[in-house]
Amino acid sequence: MLTELWSQGVRNLAEMRLRPGPGLNLFVGANGSGKTSLLESCHVLGLGRSFRTHRLARVACTGRSEFAVAADLQDLHHGRSRIAVEWAGQRRSRLNGQWIEGHWEIVRRFPVVAVHAGSFDLLTGAPEERRRLLDWGGFYGDAGFASTWQGWRRAHEQRNAALRQRDDNAAARFERVAAEFGTLLSGMREQFARRLSECLRSEETAALRRGLDGEIVVGYRQGWPEDESLRDAYGRSRASDLERGFGQLGPQKADLEIRVGGRSIREASRGEQKRVLNALVISQGLVQVECSPGGLTPLLLLDDAVAEMDESGVGGIMEAVSALGWQCLATTVDQEWATGVAGSQSGTKMFHVKHGEVKESGD
Repeated sequence: MLTELWSQGVRNLAEMRLRPGPGLNLFVGANGSGKTSLLESCHVLGLGRSFRTHRLARVACTGRSEFAVAADLQDLHHGRSRIAVEWAGQRRSRLNGQWIEGHWEIVRRFPVVAVHAGSFDLLTGAPEERRRLLDWGGFYGDAGFASTWQGWRRAHEQRNAALRQRDDNAAARFERVAAEFGTLLSGMREQFARRLSECLRSEETAALRRGLDGEIVVGYRQGWPEDESLRDAYGRSRASDLERGFGQLGPQKADLEIRVGGRSIREASRGEQKRVLNALVISQGLVQVECSPGGLTPLLLLDDAVAEMDESGVGGIMEAVSALGWQCLATTVDQEWATGVAGSQSGTKMFHVKHGEVKESGD
């Protein structure tokens, strides 16, 4: 659980220090006031990346080339932790005062799931977004995922280099390793997809599915024919791959097919898509809880929580958040709605965001 958050140099936010509550935290303010930047700070801290840009340099305030985000965490498994991310030309991560290699230790200690404007790409965008979901799920679900993914990626890139050079023998040599790691990787992804499907049918997501015309169905596609081993698929496609200069089959082509009521999610209305998106992200968090030591719960970020949903849909996500008991940071421009929620859900904290300043209601 996030007990204190501090940031400096993030977009239009003033230097900020706040203490969110353990449950629902509402951040109210006009568009452009800094609400989304606050959630972005948490996302960068937890996952080492922004949900608004692929370049961390753009997270820094205009005219600056560095920023920093830090937090205190508290959970039953790890006790109290202090984590931080700094950017000054490159990302550096710190855990309990020590610089660490990469960001994996923080990712495991501080799981974050988020719904934001760009999240619709998970439903209707390129397959890369859904593969990212599969890989985060695999990472939390299996301690060996990271090394397996790295092993496959290395062999895959070596095979592609051989294909570009039209070197048949070298491409064949790398296929054995790529197939070995790729098959393991796909199995971990498939296991996560099965768990995700179970959570999408569970009681915990029932309120989120309310109003949908049919079940949400998630189908995993591994990236090569189901009735063929990856090693055989590589061998069969090598001649064509040599002509094109890259591998056409394998884990790099994996995808999730998402359907609701028997229809592709692309055919659903925007309101239906928002319901499915909320259910999918909450289900991702449920799988993480299942796989985390001590049942470590994720921080849920909801940017513009009431956007593109009717009253029933908004009620469903608030009902789910209350029932789950996860810590949640949600933004809105709707002061009236936020005041009503804060008055009806005990333990809710409300903050006002204006011109980059964040103040707790009542201060």
